[in-house]
Amino acid sequence: MLGGTNISHSAESAGQWRSYHDYLSERTAAGEFSGTVLVADGDHGGRPVLAQGYGMADRGRGIANTVQTRFCIASMGKMFTAVAVAQLVQRGRLTFHDTIGRYVPGFPPEIADRVTIHHLLTHTSGMGDVLFPPSGEEPPHTLAGLMEIIVRKPLLFEPGAQFGYSNSGFIVLGALLERVTGHDYAAHIRKHIFQPAAMTRTRIDVYRPKDVSGMAHGYALVEGTLKDISDSVQIGNPSGGAYSTVVDMYRFSQALTRHRLLSPAFTETVTTGKLDIPSHAPGLRYGYGFLEEKRNAIRFVGHNGGTPGYQCQMDIYPDLGHTVVVLTNQDKAVAPAIIRSQELLTQ
Repeated sequence: MLGGTNISHSAESAGQWRSYHDYLSERTAAGEFSGTVLVADGDHGGRPVLAQGYGMADRGRGIANTVQTRFCIASMGKMFTAVAVAQLVQRGRLTFHDTIGRYVPGFPPEIADRVTIHHLLTHTSGMGDVLFPPSGEEPPHTLAGLMEIIVRKPLLFEPGAQFGYSNSGFIVLGALLERVTGHDYAAHIRKHIFQPAAMTRTRIDVYRPKDVSGMAHGYALVEGTLKDISDSVQIGNPSGGAYSTVVDMYRFSQALTRHRLLSPAFTETVTTGKLDIPSHAPGLRYGYGFLEEKRNAIRFVGHNGGTPGYQCQMDIYPDLGHTVVVLTNQDKAVAPAIIRSQELLTQ
């Protein structure tokens, strides 16, 4: 059931997810959670056993969050870019160890001839973050405009020397996709990922949340108070910023794990961790646009995301068939919810 609350009728899982629903309801009543959650249970064929909106999408107009409410998914969109790149590798159009200068013009030789697609996918390229310039100015709204800035920036460290989370690196991957395919990035993702996965309410665009039909307003903490910032511009691009729903993200997880997007071998390649992430919990590793973690020998993969007013995460448990999607429109809301779900599924 994808239209509202649904708790599994299996006695054990029903109690488990009923307690999770009660926990989220309590946090919502306390003003600590606002968003939508979907849990799919492998014991029920990977079907949703909990799908529920909590809190308000628009507090001013009294509109509640539902399973069809759209949220900014921020860096969760890196999974789309990574899968699209892997699709081209699978088709023999490029390799993960090709240098970026082979496809993307404008970089000086010390970058063009040394930074590889592997480096970009694993955040080990040494590139920084064009979306958050020190000047505080709003970045360009187009991929071409973002690339004009990126090609002029020196590397922060030697390629492959360390992990350094980089939105710029994933924007370069989007430019690479455009050069190799000859198609606009957003259109390419729509054709090769959104359409095969039946993701009908997801879009990569430049938008103000208040102008998007059915989208939750984002509430950011400003001097300790939640403020509606839905008139702020969101720049959808290859590093993130698209808007989606829990249903569409669940469909993405199903298309991925059932190999409608990539072969089993390439699915394993993108989701398997390549290096540890410093200053994070032991066992947390970064793959190709996916995070991988093991807890009590139980493996889960996915990605999180965050921007003022929106936080989100999707965890896929490939060996168990579970998927948990949490999309929120309130700062500091996602971590307790996703931690509780991980505790339930890895204990």
